[in-house]
Amino acid sequence: MIEPIVVDVTTKKSPHEAFQFFVEQMHKFWPLAHSIGDNPRTGLVMELKEGGSWYEVCGEQRCEWGRVLSFVLGKSISLAWHLDAEWNFDPDTYTELLLTFEPSGDGCAVRLTHSELDRYGETAQTVRSDLSAPTGWPDIMGSFAQVA
Repeated sequence: MIEPIVVDVTTKKSPHEAFQFFVEQMHKFWPLAHSIGDNPRTGLVMELKEGGSWYEVCGEQRCEWGRVLSFVLGKSISLAWHLDAEWNFDPDTYTELLLTFEPSGDGCAVRLTHSELDRYGETAQTVRSDLSAPTGWPDIMGSFAQVA
């Protein structure tokens, strides 16, 4: 079993505000280098409903990333990450992201857990190493914490 990736950050926002910011303002913190489109990214969209799409907009191109599995407004969101080991969208295979938002002092503790990495098969350990590297989830969540 490949161990999940866990990244913890804090923000000065309340859990509800941090949740809303993550879902609605993703374009403000997601690094532009983290894109699968052929053209520069012009937007990021997460449809906040079960089964809702999660995608980036690169010019006229819509690049699917995944979908919303479930959420509790202001507390948690579970996402299906449909990007394969080559960073291409694969509708038939996915790993799972869980983000939790908990009160912490004057703000919020946010935890990202990326699990089910075994689904990458033979490339699972390499993908885990890439995603847990400083330029992977730590970079994305660090950007979130700085901006939120």
